[in-house]
Amino acid sequence: MPAPTRISVPLEGHLSLQALKHEDVLRGLGAGLMLLVILNALSGTVADPDLWGYMAFGRLFWQTGRFPYQDGFAYVPTLNPWVYHEWLTGVIFYPIYRALGPAGLQLLKFALGLTTVWFVYHTARLRGANFWSALLGLWFVQVFLATGYSPVRAQLFTYLFFALSLYVLESARLLGRWRLLLILVVIQVLWCNLHAGFLAGLGLLFLYGLGEALSRRPCWPYFAALAAATLATLINPYGLEYWHYLFRAVTMPRPEITEWASLIKAWQTGFPKEPLIYFVSLAVFSGLIVIWARWREVTPGLILALTLYMGLKHLRHQVFFLLAAGAYLPVLFEAYGKTILASPPPALRRIRVGPLVPAALAVVFIFVYGVKFFGSHPLSLELPAQPDQSNRVGVHYPVGAVNFLQKGKFSGKILNEFNWGEYLIWVLHPACQVAMDGRYETVYGDDLCQLHSEFFYGRPGWRKFLEQYPPDLILVDPRSRVYALLKAAPDWRQIYEDAGAALFLPQPTNPTLSSRTP
Repeated sequence: MPAPTRISVPLEGHLSLQALKHEDVLRGLGAGLMLLVILNALSGTVADPDLWGYMAFGRLFWQTGRFPYQDGFAYVPTLNPWVYHEWLTGVIFYPIYRALGPAGLQLLKFALGLTTVWFVYHTARLRGANFWSALLGLWFVQVFLATGYSPVRAQLFTYLFFALSLYVLESARLLGRWRLLLILVVIQVLWCNLHAGFLAGLGLLFLYGLGEALSRRPCWPYFAALAAATLATLINPYGLEYWHYLFRAVTMPRPEITEWASLIKAWQTGFPKEPLIYFVSLAVFSGLIVIWARWREVTPGLILALTLYMGLKHLRHQVFFLLAAGAYLPVLFEAYGKTILASPPPALRRIRVGPLVPAALAVVFIFVYGVKFFGSHPLSLELPAQPDQSNRVGVHYPVGAVNFLQKGKFSGKILNEFNWGEYLIWVLHPACQVAMDGRYETVYGDDLCQLHSEFFYGRPGWRKFLEQYPPDLILVDPRSRVYALLKAAPDWRQIYEDAGAALFLPQPTNPTLSSRTP
């Protein structure tokens, strides 16, 4: 069984950094700076569309006092039962929102995000990285907080439990603390009811068992824990039906959902280039340092390789690679830093840096990041009413159109854009029902999803949805392809439009809508 290797990187030597009497101060400044960097990465305030689906479920659960096994938000045919893998997230979020408003959800996000980072950092330390190397690892991978912690999604529980799993598994592998694996069995009961990402936890247990078997080290504890953890997932409201849903969800294509796109497809379709370039650069850097160090650890290598593959295949899975890299690679950074300090390039030998320089730089950056964080109103939730013209995949909401409907006291069936469905069921239920929303495969069949996509993309046969599931009103983004088709259609009349949304009524005018304007 390998023991954790701790390599000490000296602060003295050719860079003329003497044994600093104030190293504790520097460490404090470094930790404070890293904390503010992390808080800034977590400070996004534009509400994610999925949030409103959680909240709508939570409201239904708490107000009716029963568990909803059938969907009541859509007017189209839905699956029976409704297997909502994020149900417990909604049950938790709704009372927090009721009691504390947006600030409560944002505080929960900060708490879970910081705890996730804590586990990544301590896994790196457990593996032998010193303070500065582990901090450097966090600096490289903290981008996962900006990409994965959109306010406020069920995935934040998956990222927390994934990081916790890495820490527990490394403790078992390096120190022989096999009893800690029981933690991974217990958390599956919570994890599987909070988010279907619990499959990542089962995958980690399998890969650790496989990696240790290939390394000819004890593997049975991992496989035993895997069996127990899998059985623990049956403690859910749906029983075996949950696993039937999971098989369908994991194998179904999602060509219209950006976060399920591959890195290449995202690049081709206009996704912002900076995060894609950063991910590829970090992957290349990780590969180079692994090759330089002639790294031979099979188990962590398997996990890095598989999470990298998953991140290339689906954007939403990039976070797993970043978490694993932040936990596993800092010990290699330390070894590389030791090599550089032992034999620095000639140009660096003449550089003499005293302790005041890094301390002053840290203070400056702490001030900058602090001002940026507190100026971002981090405890609020935004609902942009218009699209960001500089970002094709930015989120906006039909706020003006919803106000128009509420003032007109509209009730009925709405054929809506995919991303707006959960917001509509949150603000307009029970007066209105929707045609589609981000709960997607948990509620709607494949054929229905396909018809909905054909309608909003204005493809041949776009009218099939109208014929099979006639709505009382259509709510579209004016930038969508179907908008022009509806404008030209003689059987539909536009009654509202702003930069973010447009409303259409069938001819003759629907009597359920008041003629009053907002």
